[in-house]
Amino acid sequence: MIGRLPPRAARAQRGITLVELMVGVAIGLFLVAVMGAMFLGSKGDLRSQNQGARLQENARFAVDVLSADLRMAGYRGCRGSGGVTNTLNTPTAHLYHFAQGLWASRHTGSAWSPALPAALGSPALSPVPASAGDVLTVRRSVGPGIALIAEMGSGSAALSVTPGVTLAKGDWLMVSDCSGAAILQATNDTPGVLGTIEHSAAVTLTPGVSTGDLGRPFLQDALVHRLATVTYYLAPSARSGKTHLRALWSYTVPSYDGSTQPQELMAGVERMAVRLGVDASPAAGDGTVDAWVTPDEVTDWGRVVTAQVELLLASTDDQVTTVAQPYVFGGSTVTPTDRRLRRVVTVSASLRNALR
Repeated sequence: MIGRLPPRAARAQRGITLVELMVGVAIGLFLVAVMGAMFLGSKGDLRSQNQGARLQENARFAVDVLSADLRMAGYRGCRGSGGVTNTLNTPTAHLYHFAQGLWASRHTGSAWSPALPAALGSPALSPVPASAGDVLTVRRSVGPGIALIAEMGSGSAALSVTPGVTLAKGDWLMVSDCSGAAILQATNDTPGVLGTIEHSAAVTLTPGVSTGDLGRPFLQDALVHRLATVTYYLAPSARSGKTHLRALWSYTVPSYDGSTQPQELMAGVERMAVRLGVDASPAAGDGTVDAWVTPDEVTDWGRVVTAQVELLLASTDDQVTTVAQPYVFGGSTVTPTDRRLRRVVTVSASLRNALR
């Protein structure tokens, strides 16, 4: 005969009731939901912080690059008002017009104004500029000046510098002093190694020089600078793998460091607008900004003394913010349809030698 368990033992072996099980499951699901919400919230915050940090980094990079180039636009040595003798072939062609330090163009909805020159079209620029951003060209000196170690015997004589400097055949150069400047191209082999810079019209180069005469001899107080033409524009991003995003591109000629041109600088730049401060007073040359205009409104690029570039940066990922964030660009408030993080950056600089 099997005896019955005592009441205390029976209670110890009894399972949980259905109500207790449902309460336990509900508490567990609640805790999982809370932990999941905390995880997703932390993940979203981390993503937003990462995108914000990237925007901040891109903003600093854009300010550093653009401000450095704008400040050196049209640099002519110790005096900007002196005359410039440009001996390059086609001296007013877009890439070689060093008497004009800055140029820009805006797409008006139907066409670029001023019209884009052939040097900024395909196949030179690939991809080609997008109409959402202005095109900005800066003609500037590159690197420190190299002093002449001997005066020129005549305007056609070779320039003498310390042997071993970084100069090569084909370099675009400017020799300048406090009275003026001359633009030339090194036409001899290894001018930096030899310390002798020849500029002969008999040598075939691109663009080459039309004359070997610089207009006058330069003395030992003159400096020699390399020259380059740098163009900034917006185009679809290639490096990020997201071709629906626009990026800031640059096109530098000549490319002294050997880098492939054009090159993508940073992705996530949706807009670029250029405003120009012009000295429009009748007494030309006082160097003060009398009016701010857009590129399509400039009638005399020699009167431009200040440039301002406004960039609209956007995160490369969508769904970063909880709601669409309005922004102000070009004086207008815009509410986007996506949830990207955005930041407006403005770079302003006075052109070198443009202000007296």
